[in-house]
Amino acid sequence: MPTSLGLPTETRAVPRPPLWHTFGLVALLLAVATVGTLSSLGRAVPALPASRILEGYLPLLVVNGSLALYVARLGRGRNALGELVGRRWDTAGRALLDAAFALLIAALIVLTEHAWAARFGAPDRAWSNALLPTTLLERTVWVVVAVTVGTSEELVYRGYLQRELGALARSQALGLVAQAALFAIAHGQQGAGAVARSFVYGIGFGVLATARKSLVPGMLAHVGLDVAAGLVHG
Repeated sequence: MPTSLGLPTETRAVPRPPLWHTFGLVALLLAVATVGTLSSLGRAVPALPASRILEGYLPLLVVNGSLALYVARLGRGRNALGELVGRRWDTAGRALLDAAFALLIAALIVLTEHAWAARFGAPDRAWSNALLPTTLLERTVWVVVAVTVGTSEELVYRGYLQRELGALARSQALGLVAQAALFAIAHGQQGAGAVARSFVYGIGFGVLATARKSLVPGMLAHVGLDVAAGLVHG
């Protein structure tokens, strides 16, 4: 049903994915996280890629795009993208409120990063810094990567895993914690501090998605933070 902003507010119910679909995704995420974490052990500073675009950005686009496609369409009866995203903007008021929540959670994350640095010292960002863009072309591609990664991670963790793991455990709270744990493990390559902070951020994004019944504000915040990481600090 069209709305004043041209966005649909309701979607038909999409059948739940089969168990293999969810367990397969969890196994894949754990395998990738394990390989990434093991590859970082004993290497304080990662080798700079010969081409950030080909060796860094392109793999990120392929992997995250594939994960988004998997949770929304592959192995499912029909496209579940609308259901995963949840409620969208049916009024200008809701759009403004989602934007306000996005700014709030982004600000809280920035403050948490500063508080962490003040208490424990600046986080080791050698692995993430190796990918930060330095040329105009890299910055342009970085924006595409940030949009892809930010939206796909919200789809996978808060849209799909939080719901499906919660349904399997028969507890929304356990689903919230489980997706945050997987989100944290996925950042294992960046060290224990990044894992701890990512768990907290995963909880925050999950609570926001539940409260708003939508991934939109979390996507806005996630993408905004990722874009800023490359354009402001790169």
